[in-house]
Amino acid sequence: MVAQRYARVRPQYHPLAVSWICEAAGSARLGRVLDVGCGTGHSTIALAAVAESVIGVDPSAQMLALAPKAGNVSYRQCSAEEMDFAPKSFDVVVVASAMHWLEPKSFLGQTRKILTPTGFLAIYNDHFTATMLNQPECKHWLRSRLFKRFPPLRGLRDLDVAAAAAEGFSVAAQGSFNHTVRYTRREFADFLLTRSNTLVKIFNGHESADSADQWILDELAAFVPLEGGDFLFKCNLWLLSQAGSLPVKKDE
Repeated sequence: MVAQRYARVRPQYHPLAVSWICEAAGSARLGRVLDVGCGTGHSTIALAAVAESVIGVDPSAQMLALAPKAGNVSYRQCSAEEMDFAPKSFDVVVVASAMHWLEPKSFLGQTRKILTPTGFLAIYNDHFTATMLNQPECKHWLRSRLFKRFPPLRGLRDLDVAAAAAEGFSVAAQGSFNHTVRYTRREFADFLLTRSNTLVKIFNGHESADSADQWILDELAAFVPLEGGDFLFKCNLWLLSQAGSLPVKKDE
């Protein structure tokens, strides 16, 4: 059920993020790309439009089973910390909204090994801002009700710059953009059930998926109409170069 929700309701902002990566890297094409934590393949397919080839990796067979196919795309089931690709296999490694699931030191060390000497790492995370346009009650509800029942995971960061530097990476470009997603009430509930704070509590057995779903739907009925509305997101992006590599184009 989690994989189906991901495939249906996760925001489709990836083409915008991929466009930013190309602009920041100063290249319209990205060569051989590895998409780490690809989930149901939304980011992988967006990358495929500008890459010579893309391999998407994810530890979940259920997620990968729903990932779209394309001629220059393949998928592999494995964790980011256990990748066994040959050294210098990729020109670009991308992590889309998955860094909080990874062990930074192990992942960054693996990435350094499998990148070409001039290859780079792109990281981007999409955040729900707790804002429903024209409905201020949404932000209040998330903070006073949802986060009380499903507390946000503490200590999560988009990018640990110090950990990246320790593994030989430095920030070459950084940016962000806002976008809106239109959800019905049902779709917004499904989206909330794909967030890490709800998933961790369900995976740990402290809440059933059915009870979480029913509680969220009952709560949303007070301020989200059945037809839903527009919800505001913000995507943060980084391009990391390797020590000793050629400089990457920075944002103006």
